[in-house]
Amino acid sequence: MKAAVLGSGAWGTALSHVLSRKVEDVVLYDRDEAYQAINVEHRNPRHYSDVLLSPRITFTNDLSTALSGARVVVFAVPSHAYRQTARALVPFLSAPVHVLSLAKGFDPETNERLSEVLRKEIPEGRRFPIVSLLGPSYAEEVLHGKLTCLSAISQVEEEARLFQELLSSENFRVYTNTDEVGSEIAAALKNVLAIAAGILLGLGEGENARAALITRGNAEIMRFGIANGARMETFLGLSGIGDLMLTCNSMKSRNFSIGYEIGKADDAKIVLEKNKKTVEGVNTAKYVTNLARRMAIEMPIAEAVNDVLFHDARPSEKSLSLMVRELKSERVA
Repeated sequence: MKAAVLGSGAWGTALSHVLSRKVEDVVLYDRDEAYQAINVEHRNPRHYSDVLLSPRITFTNDLSTALSGARVVVFAVPSHAYRQTARALVPFLSAPVHVLSLAKGFDPETNERLSEVLRKEIPEGRRFPIVSLLGPSYAEEVLHGKLTCLSAISQVEEEARLFQELLSSENFRVYTNTDEVGSEIAAALKNVLAIAAGILLGLGEGENARAALITRGNAEIMRFGIANGARMETFLGLSGIGDLMLTCNSMKSRNFSIGYEIGKADDAKIVLEKNKKTVEGVNTAKYVTNLARRMAIEMPIAEAVNDVLFHDARPSEKSLSLMVRELKSERVA
């Protein structure tokens, strides 16, 4: 079997490493020729170069070569590149492929979930049902063989089980889930909460504040998800509270770390102007806030993050405003 992994970043490299345990031919694709070093040294020169990769993993910057004979195609590109990448690969698909999506977010132009983008751009006759791999996971820990549990999510459970079998090992356990809407919403919105959690730390607040933020933030995510057709139990699973706990408590998270910098500066504009990395939670904050308003869904934390990111609100003032809101009974969803 051959698998093509589109995107040679940290997560694409980590997933290639996992796939190589059961797949004989894993090809990493990227337009950047710097990754050619993988073919010589079996190390990714830009992401965790201390890890020796399986000799089953090779690199190419030619998309037709990557896709030729591939039965599995993994999307490991940022969410903003999904549509372009999907359109580019279609001419090279000679037979239906199994598609796995790794990114967490929404399309920045249409606000569609990423599985919806792939379904729309890859004709049904060229692919099997879309599967997303979501849950609490840092690429570095996966590459170093640390215990990790994730969920393979698809509208068709049989397709999710295919990836469950293909990826699972003694240190990488995969569950299945059919709630695509809830899983993708939880995975995307947790990035907004991670920015908020980082801001609190940057402002000098403590663990009490962060625990409260995560709890009340999860209530917001659940309200939003259920209103959009998700199942409540999904938000208590790996792609829900599992991913939320991980992302809101570690500087390894880009969303958490940029939130921390914003909190320290008490200003988002100067931090975002210097940032060169993809931070999915920034655009997600704008999208979810606008949609929540239209749907009359109460999401004060997401609104506060949006105001800080896009309306020059001071983080210190927004954190105070959340604390002095009208007193009320606790509502989970």
